[in-house]
Amino acid sequence: MPAFARTTAFRLTLMAAGLFAVSSFVILALVYAYSVGAASRRADATIGQEVAAVEKRFAEGGPGLANRYILQRSVGGSEFLYLLVGPDGERMTGNISALPAVAPDEDGRIRFTYDRAPVDDEDGQNDAATGREARGRIAALPDGYALFVGLDVQEETRLVAGLLNAILVASGLALAFGIVSGVLVSRRFAARLESINAAARQVMTGKFATRAPRTHSGDDLDDLARHFNDMLDRVEHLMHRMRTAGDSIAHDLRLPLTRMRSRLETALVEGADKTDYEAALAQAVSDTDELLKTFNAVLSLTRLQTGERRQAFQTLDPAELLSDIAELYEPVCEDAGLEFSSELASGLTILGDRELIAQLVANLIDNAVKYAPAGEAICLRVRETGSGAVEISVTDTGPGIPAEDRVRVLERFVRLEESRNQPGVGLGLSLVQAIAEVHSAALSLDDGPGTDGAPGLRVALVFPQVK
Repeated sequence: MPAFARTTAFRLTLMAAGLFAVSSFVILALVYAYSVGAASRRADATIGQEVAAVEKRFAEGGPGLANRYILQRSVGGSEFLYLLVGPDGERMTGNISALPAVAPDEDGRIRFTYDRAPVDDEDGQNDAATGREARGRIAALPDGYALFVGLDVQEETRLVAGLLNAILVASGLALAFGIVSGVLVSRRFAARLESINAAARQVMTGKFATRAPRTHSGDDLDDLARHFNDMLDRVEHLMHRMRTAGDSIAHDLRLPLTRMRSRLETALVEGADKTDYEAALAQAVSDTDELLKTFNAVLSLTRLQTGERRQAFQTLDPAELLSDIAELYEPVCEDAGLEFSSELASGLTILGDRELIAQLVANLIDNAVKYAPAGEAICLRVRETGSGAVEISVTDTGPGIPAEDRVRVLERFVRLEESRNQPGVGLGLSLVQAIAEVHSAALSLDDGPGTDGAPGLRVALVFPQVK
C-alpha cells in the first residue's frame, strides 16, 4: 500500500466517505420505497374507481350496460385494460383476450406484463410494445360474471427504475468522491507529518538544531510541530546544561581531588610517624565530606526538578519558620562583622515544604554572608505584595551580581570569576531556583540598596498565598 493509504487521515476519511455513502443510500432507498409505494397506491386507487364504475353499470343495466360502458371506454382511448367474463368462463367483451396468467392476491390484485397491440400515432408511426408493466384487479359480479380491470404502469415503472439507478449512481459517486478526497487529504496530511518525522530523524542522528517546519495555520499538525519544536528547545537546553555541568564539575572538583591525592601521597612518602598519617587521613576525610556534600546537592537538585517533594506540601506561616532561621543566623552575621535584621509579617500562609523553604532561605543568607564584606548589612523580609501574594526576600549591600550574569548564575555549577576563590561549587542558587519551581514561586534577582561600586543584591521569591 502507498504511504498515504496507511495514514490515519486516509482511513478516517475513507470511513467518513463510506458512512456518508451508506447514509445517502439509506435515505435515497427510503425515497425510492416511498415513491414505489405511492405509485402502486395511486394505480390501485385508480383501478378501484374504474371497477366501481363498471360494477355500478352492471347493477343498473346488467351485462349489456356494463358491456356498452366497456366498449365506449376502450374505443375512446382509455388507458385501462378490460375483460368481462360470463358465467361459463367465456370472454364477453374487453380489449384483452384473456386474464393474465398470474395468481391474484387476497384482494384480487395482480401485477403482470402484457404486449400492447400496434397502434398508429399522429405521425403515422406504428407504436407497438411488448412486456409492458401493468397492474390489475379481478372483481366478482352478480350471477357468476367476473370483471378484470387493469392499468398500464409502464411509465411509472420506468420512472421508478430511473430513480433506483440514480440512487445507485449517487451512492457510488459519493463513495468515489470520498475516496478521492481521502487520498488528497491524506497525502497532504502525510506530507506534513513526514516533515515532522524527518526532523525527528535528524535529531536522532545528533542534529539537535533541527526544527519541524510550521505553517502557522493553528491546526492540529501545526500545534504538534510547535510543541515538538518546544520540546527540542528544552532538550537542547538540557543537553547544553548537561555539557556545561560536566565541564564545571570536572573543573571545580579536580582541584580538591588533586589536593587530597597530594596530601595522601606526601604523607605516604614523607610521613615520619603515626601522627602525620592520622593528620593526612583526617584531612582526606574532610575533603571527602566536601565532595559528598557536592554530590548530595546534585542529587537533591535532581529530585527537586522531578517534583518528588510535592507530596509533602502543607499549609504554613513563613514568618514562624523564618524566625527560627533569623535567630540562627544573627550570631553568624555578628561574627562575620555584618549587620543582620529581619522583617517578618505574620498571618500569611503558603503551601510548601518546611524543610525546602528553610533550605532555600539558608542558602540565600549563606551566600550573602559569604560574599558581603565586613560592615555591610543583610535583611530577611516576609511581606504581602499588592496582588495578595507572599514575598520572601534576602537583601544585602555586598558586591551584587551583574545584570548580564543573573540568569546564568541560576544554572548548575556556574560560578563567576570573582567568586572562584570562595568555597563551594556553584549549586546554591541552582537549588534556590529548583525549590522555587517546585513551589510555583517566581524568583527574581535585582540590585540591592548599595552604592554604585557595591550595588548589593536582592533575591525575592513570590509564593501564591493560600487563604
